[in-house]
Amino acid sequence: MGEELDQEQSTPSKDERNEVTEEQQKSKESLEQDEPKNSTGPQKKSIQKMKQMEQQMSQMQSSMQMEMDMEGLEMLRLIVHGLIKLSYDQENLLKEFQAVQQTDPRYIQLGQNQIKIENDANVLEDSLLAFANRDPFLGSPIIKELGQLDEHLDKASENIRERRKSNASAEMQLTMTSINNLALMLNQHLEMMMEMMANGKGKGKMKKGSKSQPSLGEMQQRLNNRIQELKESGSGGRELSEELARLAAEQERIRRSLEEMQEDLRQSGGKPGGTEIPEKMELTEMELVNKQITEETIKRQREILTRLLDAEKAMREQKMDDERKGETAKDYEKEMPRAFEEYLRLREKEVELLKTMPPKLLPYYKKEVSEYFKRIGGSE
Repeated sequence: MGEELDQEQSTPSKDERNEVTEEQQKSKESLEQDEPKNSTGPQKKSIQKMKQMEQQMSQMQSSMQMEMDMEGLEMLRLIVHGLIKLSYDQENLLKEFQAVQQTDPRYIQLGQNQIKIENDANVLEDSLLAFANRDPFLGSPIIKELGQLDEHLDKASENIRERRKSNASAEMQLTMTSINNLALMLNQHLEMMMEMMANGKGKGKMKKGSKSQPSLGEMQQRLNNRIQELKESGSGGRELSEELARLAAEQERIRRSLEEMQEDLRQSGGKPGGTEIPEKMELTEMELVNKQITEETIKRQREILTRLLDAEKAMREQKMDDERKGETAKDYEKEMPRAFEEYLRLREKEVELLKTMPPKLLPYYKKEVSEYFKRIGGSE
């Protein structure tokens, strides 16, 4: 009911539209009667009303767009949560399955549980396909990953039925990988959408004293600290899975930002440093997705941070150096035309002076003047 009232307030009413029409008609009649002064008032009122209606329509359109964005955001959030839960369920089932013998009565029950996971995945798949059709950017990667997920789920159930336990376990692991890949992909897109909406909502309204965007080094430092805390906490369960998925998405975002900076520098003719860092970051992403935080992970993260800080510093210095060179080149370009203009001005005066000389010159001087004009004409 509240939304209907808001819509009524933001949409131009029938009376308002009629009022605009009446004002336009009055203006038209005044002009036909050759009364331009009388037509000015109705014209102004008509224009003002039309501007008000245009503003109301624009506000209504923005509101509708915001509602559509919020719906897409909520849909995406539910899909991500569903994928994380599915990954968690598959992980628990895999642990139980690896611990049971084929002769154990629980083997059949675990096979039924795998079928349930497959059914849950099919429900999520419908939502994922609907989202993929709406989003051209992620559509192709989602459909490709869904194809792999379906294949691993089918093979897992088939191997369980055929009592091929090791093969079934391998397919369950691959199922988890596909689910986690989808969750990471969509979680990153979710955060990007939220950031875009926040930027759009606050556009032109920069708050006084707001903090500047943190550097990649600062973001990496915070990420490393969180990974260290998780390793030391020894926690587990669904909350850990969700947190690791978020951290993997954060590491991927830092990596992509670094790769963009390196590419920009490369295209401008520079030599980006730290080209080996993205590969190390990608390795960390995979370990986080597979919940494998080891001492090697922590050691690698420290190395990533050190090299990232060095690379950022080098790229910053190179950018400043390029800017200094650019400014010097601009100054030189600005100075050259002035000097050249002065030269042209003096040469023009000389030419005019020669032209004003008496026509009765000695043959020698006539020849010299003629040659001079030829030289000037040839140089132009």
